[in-house]
This record gives sequence, C-alpha cells and structure tokens, in this order.
Amino acid sequence: MAFQPNTLLWPAVLHHEALSSVSRALTALVYQERSIEAAKSFAHNYFLSRETDLRAMIKFTNPKKALALTVEKFGREKPISRLLKEIGRFSVSPVFVVGIYSGQDKLGEGFGSSLGMAEFRAAEDALQQLYMTRTPPDQLRLPSQTFTGDVFGNLNSLKGTSYIPGKLGHAEVNYGSAGRSSIVNPANRTLSEEELEED
Repeated sequence: MAFQPNTLLWPAVLHHEALSSVSRALTALVYQERSIEAAKSFAHNYFLSRETDLRAMIKFTNPKKALALTVEKFGREKPISRLLKEIGRFSVSPVFVVGIYSGQDKLGEGFGSSLGMAEFRAAEDALQQLYMTRTPPDQLRLPSQTFTGDVFGNLNSLKGTSYIPGKLGHAEVNYGSAGRSSIVNPANRTLSEEELEED
C-alpha cells in the first residue's frame, strides 16, 4: 500500500518506508538537540533492546538439501544421518533421535515419531546452529561504538586539516539520490581523452 502515490517527479513512498523514516528522524532529532551519546543511548534503549526469537520465524522446506548445499559450499564432507537413540520402535508412540554428521563433527540433532521427522529436525537444527548463532549482548559491538566526540561536527578542527571529498561519479550520485537526481546517465557513454587525463 502506497503512503504517497507516484508523481511525475517522485516515486511512491510505501507505508513501511514512511514508518521507518520516523525512527530515523527521531534519532536524528535527539542527536541534534543533545549529543551523539544521547542518540546512541536512545537507539539502544528503544530499538536495539528488543529480543526476538528468529528461530520460530525461519522455516526450511527442505532442510536436508539446504544443509547438503551449505556443507558443500564450505568444502566439508557430505552430511550423514545417524540414529543415536530410539524408544518403542514397535509401540504406538515411538521416539527416534537422529544426529547429522559431517565427518566426525556433529552438526545437529533432532527427534521425532518417525525416522524421517527426526532427520528433518536434525537438519533444521544444524542450519539454525549455523545461521542463528547469537552473540552475547556484552560481546556485541556496533559500528557506532567506534565514534568518539562530535564526529559529525566541525571536521576542520580535527588536526587542523580540512576534509576534501573525492569526485562522485554518475553511479554514486544516482545511488545516493535514489534515482531522483536530474543527471541523465547516457547509455554506453565513453570518456574522451581529456576526461581520462583529468581522472
């Protein structure tokens, strides 16, 4: 659903884009009126402090195949399923525990009322352990933690040197302006010898 429809000059602004701009604007306002430390504290307290369990949100349609492709990509041995434990194979409610191994390394473990279900869950567990490993909060570092002082303030005060930005090309301007610049980027344009010498 578009929050603002397409016009001749601007593309449509989608509802989720409009909502995400609110959090950026609030953080920028806190930075402008207070400091970068206050803005970082604000972002950590209100946006980055939410704990979400992503394991329940990610479902694999064929985890065995996905695991086999992932293991192959890393140059490891093909994953093999092994029955670790079983209870009541010939009863009404059997339970099987299956482990998936790559060589001697155990990648994951799963249980189920059938061997297929246990193998499926073991492959899913292996993929989740690979992709969903969580860093403890005390060891988590964000890029903004490297900022010291007023990094967006007067750049000329840093060691008495002034900052001179490099030239931007058409691609950078188009990317930075999200296609809203007035630059016409001719297709397959070649640079003249004079332009090449300037670069």
